Amino acid sequence: MKSTFKKMTALFAVLLGGALLTATAVAQLGPSHADNWRDYDERLAQMTELEQLHATFHAAVSVHDPVNGDSPAVITQRIREALSIWAKDAQLTVVSTAATAGNYIGNGDPDDPASCPQPSGDTSATGQQGTLCTFFKYVSGGLQPANTFVSLSPAYKTKYVPVKDDDGQWKSSVYFECHYFDVSLNPATGQPYWTAKSHVDLDGEAQKIDGRWLLTRVSSSAVPIPVP
Repeated sequence: MKSTFKKMTALFAVLLGGALLTATAVAQLGPSHADNWRDYDERLAQMTELEQLHATFHAAVSVHDPVNGDSPAVITQRIREALSIWAKDAQLTVVSTAATAGNYIGNGDPDDPASCPQPSGDTSATGQQGTLCTFFKYVSGGLQPANTFVSLSPAYKTKYVPVKDDDGQWKSSVYFECHYFDVSLNPATGQPYWTAKSHVDLDGEAQKIDGRWLLTRVSSSAVPIPVP
């Protein structure tokens, strides 16, 4: 019993000594190192918030009822959710050879034709196809009533680099991929087809505005198989 007590006492002394040494070492690092730790923790917190953009986007562009298809009301709500993560004056540039390529500028309301017009057909570098609402309502494959698509995204391709400007404003680069699959049911098996439909990325910038991270300027183009 005494032997056990002595061993426990010795172990406690070692642990206590280690803790004291660690505390002393941290204190000796000085305020600059402490600030570095705080900056690191703050960046991690911002990245956690940025990931919500990623999650909201993919939930919005994925069908909610793959068996029956989503109702017009549900699709409209999904469009609103997709628009909620973009700044008021944000810009999306679709890079492709399709008739829907080009710039979509400003946010918009799916119930307002003035702020959510059909694509103009202007694919020029300085032109405008419409607003972001135009893109999601008339172009985005995942939000078209006839499609039952889900969008999957490889976590290892997703990247954010939040930084704080001299004016104290947070900004970040943003990159993630969207791999769309048709999950309509195969009547012969009763299982989803899981047919690949398109593979694109969102590559651009976000800014923290009034306490919320919002996408501000993004380009989208086709991507290959997402090899790590």
